[in-house]
Amino acid sequence: KGPKNSGIGPVQRKIAADVAAEGWSWIWVADPDGSAPPFAYIIGFGVTFDHPEAVVAGSRTPFGDVPASVSSALSGGRRYGAGDSSGEIPEGHPVRFREISRDLLGRTLVQAVVFYGDRDFAALQLVWPDRDGNFSSEEGAPAWLGERQALVA
Repeated sequence: KGPKNSGIGPVQRKIAADVAAEGWSWIWVADPDGSAPPFAYIIGFGVTFDHPEAVVAGSRTPFGDVPASVSSALSGGRRYGAGDSSGEIPEGHPVRFREISRDLLGRTLVQAVVFYGDRDFAALQLVWPDRDGNFSSEEGAPAWLGERQALVA
């Protein structure tokens, strides 16, 4: 028999089971009409590592290795904050971390909001550069790079 709490749906049960087993879970979000870039986010880093959750946006993003790479770094004592850079997540791919506002958190990371309930949590977006190494915030970066990584609620 499943849990008696009918207020918890299958997605939240899976997230809770993943966090209990692995320390994190992740959600992939895609806009059905394609007007907003897809993104994925990790849930559980807050409770497992007392660390902000991680978000990656854009279809070119090599997301597959991100959750395990970040989790491994955090379990080894690494901490990331807004403005930090890494070439290890995933390995060989440079990323920078930027803070996500509380307002945007509530509108975009819906399953994380449900998971945390009344508890506060934070998240960092991992942004990636173009092929020439330009990040969207830098001069010379193409306009599409910022658009492809925009979190839109």
